[in-house]
Amino acid sequence: MKYFLPSRYYLCYVSGPHYDDLDKNYRISPWNLCYHVQCGPVGVHLDTETLAMFPAFYYPISETKNQDVTGFTRLYQMEILPAYYQHSHFNLTLHMKKWFSYLGNTSYCQEIVFKNALTGVPLARGVTHNVRVDFKLRRPVKIPNKWFRDISSDQLTRSKPPQGFKQPPRPDKSYLFTTEVTSSCVDSNQHQNMAIHVKNCWDAGSAAACSNQLSQFNTDLAYYNLKQVSFLYQGEVVIGDALQVACWEHPTNSKTLCFTMTKGSEVIGQCQMEFYPDSQSMLKNQVKAKL
Repeated sequence: MKYFLPSRYYLCYVSGPHYDDLDKNYRISPWNLCYHVQCGPVGVHLDTETLAMFPAFYYPISETKNQDVTGFTRLYQMEILPAYYQHSHFNLTLHMKKWFSYLGNTSYCQEIVFKNALTGVPLARGVTHNVRVDFKLRRPVKIPNKWFRDISSDQLTRSKPPQGFKQPPRPDKSYLFTTEVTSSCVDSNQHQNMAIHVKNCWDAGSAAACSNQLSQFNTDLAYYNLKQVSFLYQGEVVIGDALQVACWEHPTNSKTLCFTMTKGSEVIGQCQMEFYPDSQSMLKNQVKAKL
């Protein structure tokens, strides 16, 4: 179930739980949360009445649909709040609010807040920095004046886009995970979906933990409580591309995992995932509650 709530400057939608949203620990996985961020607005162009409520959000969607101009995500950041882990996700209905906070020459930022739709309690918050790109040439193009007219200046609270994070040098003995881009990984932009990038890193971290290659993690990452994920997208990958994901622990914060994704010698993206320091105790409490 998904429906949109009327607002001229904010995209709000409510989505009920889906079986494939949940990971093996019965929680909405980080990459499926990313899917909500990316795909929440997609249904807007299907409904003319709804479209009238969201004129600013329709521009990127309609351009992509016509294969003229599209938006590429440069940076994705999401902070998972403690409340996210304090109740069952089986019957969790998400309320997502999304709005523009920055408009530049060729790029724009959108803020995201997830809440429990029934209680209004905030669950997660984040931001994406996106670049408007010519669909065929894959080069940045200028944001048209109509965007500036249709988007309220009051909500443009960022003077510049977020710069992301500083990745520490990759050690020689980092864990290496390999995967391949398949048809189901590719979106309408004809490249691997940004949520799958997050999933690839998650799988790499879980494999490293289960192989006893990490000092602070010894089982699947689904059983730890993620605090924040940041992904910097630096290149495209398409069907058939072989990827290698390197995983290692941050040298000054052992609860943060670092990832570098490469295709041959080309760096495709970098990622950091920080976990709550009391993840182990939270995990034990969850196990006791289920028993």
